[in-house]
Amino acid sequence: MYDKIIFYIFILMEQEILNIAIKNLSTATGLMIETNDLLKPFNNFHDGVLTIFNKGVQIEIPYTIKRKITVAELPFLQDLPPKKGLIILEYASKSVKEQLKRLEINYLEISGNAYISFDKIYIFINTNKRIKLEGNDSNAAFSKTGLKVVYQLLINKNSIDYSYRNLGEISGVSIDTIGRVYGELIRDKYVVKINNRKHSILDYERLFKDWVTLFNKTLRPKLKKRSFRFSNNQNIQSLFEANFSGEIGGELAAEKLSKYNIAEKANIYVKGSFVELAMKLNLRPDSNGQVTMIEQFWNDTSDKNKKVVDLPLVYADLISDPKPRNLKTAKLIFNEYFYQPI
Repeated sequence: MYDKIIFYIFILMEQEILNIAIKNLSTATGLMIETNDLLKPFNNFHDGVLTIFNKGVQIEIPYTIKRKITVAELPFLQDLPPKKGLIILEYASKSVKEQLKRLEINYLEISGNAYISFDKIYIFINTNKRIKLEGNDSNAAFSKTGLKVVYQLLINKNSIDYSYRNLGEISGVSIDTIGRVYGELIRDKYVVKINNRKHSILDYERLFKDWVTLFNKTLRPKLKKRSFRFSNNQNIQSLFEANFSGEIGGELAAEKLSKYNIAEKANIYVKGSFVELAMKLNLRPDSNGQVTMIEQFWNDTSDKNKKVVDLPLVYADLISDPKPRNLKTAKLIFNEYFYQPI
């Protein structure tokens, strides 16, 4: 029963996106457009087929519905099978739409903005104002303090049922903040309330990717940071052998998790003095240094031997420096650890 409720919640969300997008595209182009029933999916890769009637010609385009696409999803966009389908979504930023067009991936926003190059149809509209679905305004869940709470929900599947006091202590926020964050996560269908004491995350992947994007945009710029270099020409891999209080992130953490590439840089999330840690690790200030210390935004857990930050933060670190190698590494570690918090 519970699984059916979740299924129909998502169907209703997707149906709303589909209906508004088709209406506005039809208005903007004058084309007649039809689609199939979402409850009867087209195949394993697409949600349905869009049929466009143009000058007596009928063109069918398989489509996939997504609430939005963010920079956090860029590592996965080129793998959509087949590439010449259509993504129908609520909204994407200007930079993401430019990436989609560059990759020749068709998209349609609910505003009617679109890039569609398929068969004998070419449509490019980028002048319509953004439309927000009712209840999708920015909220406390992705504010500076809310992001700290959501991070805990992502890295520990049991934390969603912690007491407000316990979750607040781990996150470093007030009990009132926990209440507001939960209320708005429920409102925006990230979380469902099962009873007075139990909640469940509806869509972990959506929450994960939205957290990554908004962490990099909202919380990361507020965190103190400083760059350093080794004074004795050590390589950054030596940080794994050093004994210090802090957790490693960025490319070096990804190297350990993926074994895909040799890191050129490392982040260290630190609770305390940067200067004291720099002295301990023989580091000197250097704006172009390969080691960046960043203020730790969560409270220490009982695991004192932990060396690497959790997966969402490793992923966010890589996406914040979107070199092709980092994007590929981000995808690899996401696919390997998605269902298993580090």
